[in-house]
Amino acid sequence: MTQEPYRLYEYLKPQNYDLFLAPDIENATFSGRVTIDCELAVQASNFRLNYAELEFAKVEIEQENNTIGNSFQLDEQNEIVEITTVSPLNPGDVRITIEFTGILNDKLAGFYKSHYRDHEGNNVAIATTQFEATDARRAFPCFDEPSFKATYDISLEIDQDHLAISNGAEVSQRSLGNGKKLVVFERTMKMSTYLVAFIVGRLEATEATVVRGIPIRVVHRPGWGDMTKFAIKVAEHSLNFFTDFFGIDYPGTKMDLIAIPDFAAGAMENLGAITFREPLVVIEESTASQPELERAVDVIAHEIAHMWFGDLATMKWWNGIWLNEAFATYMELLCCDAFEPKWKRWVSFGISKGRAQDVDALHATRPIEFPVNHPSDCQGMFDLLTYEKGGSVLRMLERFIGMEKFRSGVSNYLRKYSYANAETTDLWDAIEEAEDAPVRSIMDSWVFQGGLPVVTVERAAEGFRISQRPFSFIEKGDLDSAIGSNWHIPVGVRSLSGSIDEKFLLEGSSIDYPSKETALIVNSHGDGYFHVLYSPEILDELKNHLGSLEEIEAFNLISDSFAFVVGNMMSIDDFFDLAAAYRSAGIIESSIDAIIARALATYAKAAGSAASERVVQLADALFGPVLESLGFETSEDDTASQGASRRRALEILGTIGKNQEVIAFANDQFRLDMSQEKALDPELASSIISIVAHNGDEADYAFVLDRYRNAQDPVEEQRYLSGLGSFEDPSLIDRTLALAMNEIRSQDAPFVLYSMLASASAGEPTFNFIRANYERLVEHYPASAVPRMLEGVSSLFAPNISERATEVRNFLSSVSLPETGKRLIQIKERFEVNQVLASQIRSNVR
Repeated sequence: MTQEPYRLYEYLKPQNYDLFLAPDIENATFSGRVTIDCELAVQASNFRLNYAELEFAKVEIEQENNTIGNSFQLDEQNEIVEITTVSPLNPGDVRITIEFTGILNDKLAGFYKSHYRDHEGNNVAIATTQFEATDARRAFPCFDEPSFKATYDISLEIDQDHLAISNGAEVSQRSLGNGKKLVVFERTMKMSTYLVAFIVGRLEATEATVVRGIPIRVVHRPGWGDMTKFAIKVAEHSLNFFTDFFGIDYPGTKMDLIAIPDFAAGAMENLGAITFREPLVVIEESTASQPELERAVDVIAHEIAHMWFGDLATMKWWNGIWLNEAFATYMELLCCDAFEPKWKRWVSFGISKGRAQDVDALHATRPIEFPVNHPSDCQGMFDLLTYEKGGSVLRMLERFIGMEKFRSGVSNYLRKYSYANAETTDLWDAIEEAEDAPVRSIMDSWVFQGGLPVVTVERAAEGFRISQRPFSFIEKGDLDSAIGSNWHIPVGVRSLSGSIDEKFLLEGSSIDYPSKETALIVNSHGDGYFHVLYSPEILDELKNHLGSLEEIEAFNLISDSFAFVVGNMMSIDDFFDLAAAYRSAGIIESSIDAIIARALATYAKAAGSAASERVVQLADALFGPVLESLGFETSEDDTASQGASRRRALEILGTIGKNQEVIAFANDQFRLDMSQEKALDPELASSIISIVAHNGDEADYAFVLDRYRNAQDPVEEQRYLSGLGSFEDPSLIDRTLALAMNEIRSQDAPFVLYSMLASASAGEPTFNFIRANYERLVEHYPASAVPRMLEGVSSLFAPNISERATEVRNFLSSVSLPETGKRLIQIKERFEVNQVLASQIRSNVR
């Protein structure tokens, strides 16, 4: 018998749930009955199920058609109901029936209420679910651990005019004669509780598009059906792509993409009933920008990948959740790249990988996988290290052993563990069966220790010495460090002449690589999850041949260099010299421009008014050539990268660069939109709104606020919401902060505050607001979003707020996060890293 009071007994396993629920949306309650057919492995009289915020009306246990007397105790703290029978039950079939009631909460977890406004302005409530990781127990008593897989028969009693969706296809409806109807769904496949879903309310579903026998629909607010065609196209592509890649049929019988108005997560991979934030599936291809479309493709593909990797084959316990998410991240990129190769998704993913590397350069990092004791501990895994680092190391492995062998191993893994549970190492073993390579030892060095290496490249007597050492932004000092010491690194090397292009495994501290070349590109083709530090003479050689680098190689060079600026291994002036070399070489690539823009924004905020003139000069020198080359307005001949570079150049020049021509252009476009003479170009809309807001007045704010409140679709709503957080006038900043407390959806407000904390102008008042209202904000916002809001505190390094660094430290020491893991410790360390960086920048302003 397990010792942990929050764990279930292993000897009783569910086989099938017969679940009936009757939600009362108006009164925010529900009643239900669940009958669970179980298999008992040993003679026992004590049984455990999970529950939370439920009241029990009846608990009945049957064996061999006999009702067995029982008593039960509710352990609210551990979310366990302990049932004791008057006499032991024999091994075999057991049936448990429980009648219960619960609440439709407003916490965006479990079975909860969500709201939208209809075309007449009426507030409409729906009931929906979000169960990952351990919130199915808030909807019905269950075995709420991932290894307790079972099938589900679900039926819902709902209003006659409501639509109901669940994991299985609807098999029948019948009127109950009291304004209600009973909707019955087909039995699901065997799956974990966290994947169960049911959604009820005044919603509509599109006509089904059938792909390989699977009907695909989008479920949405009434009247939005015309804006779902792109999502269906993406789902059709994804279903075909993954079926072919895995060589395994889609495990469900239908696929509904459901747009949820209030949703804390981005999306959730419920089998056959995938839930999303609205802008991801209600998106019009002709009026959305390329980044908005790309984001939709990424997330839709990510969730559909989960149907195989996570839903069909599932981790045994929550320590393995990283592999679900990392693999879905890797697969979303493969799928998106196949959907639209022109987006060059593996190049732009370098930005996301860089964000994960920034976390990994902190001593407060963590291994990708770490022990999970209490189920809530796994909340610390839903971060950049799980998704972006995890996806990166999988890509690194795939590129090292080859796609076909990697794919074959993954397919074998899925077949072996279909409808079952597995450990992380089971995947490595499956891949090793397909490829005679030390897959487990390679991946263990990346998964079970934190941090990342910096690979140094310098000239040696017979060629080059390539070495590895741990990378960190600051010295360890008295800090506890989770950064590892040695990695098994798949290293790609390529010569500028093209005579060398190969990979090898760097397992020790260094290797001498014989070559007569004058320079060597390390991390060739850009697949490695590590930084590369070249000696000055090799870097100079590469700077003279930037045009010979692949886009991802050129990106890695500039991205690694900015990491070295933060880590005090390169001056920011040397970084700007490198950026100027890119411009001199005529290189305009959006991912590279993103790093240059980040460096310039960091410099501008840290230096403050003392460097305002130089910031204008740098902005003009580094981003002026982009507009000179591409023009201010979009062109039919634009590539995705050119469009992104134009947007970024406009925004940099129109905000911190204070370029009057750009500001005038943005204002003109904005005024034409205000007067309804000409709508904003979707590709430029977000940048124009940002420029206007940064330089705007109360009239501009009023228009942005009105457009946010009366947006034509979810994508437009998000554009104008972002604009509200970009105004710099103090009174307008205060207005947005007030909205974040009461009007902005609780799923969105933490992200608005995060962006405002990062602003040189809004950072200090936003910090004051959060500090004064922290307890209310924590109560109001979804628990999963609070860490994101607090992450913005680490970016408080403008001169005015840096003077209050002690106050910020005291605040961070006084708060706690509603999740485990190292997020708060990471925020504190990153704050200190940024203070050192800002101090260095201010001391060298010229």
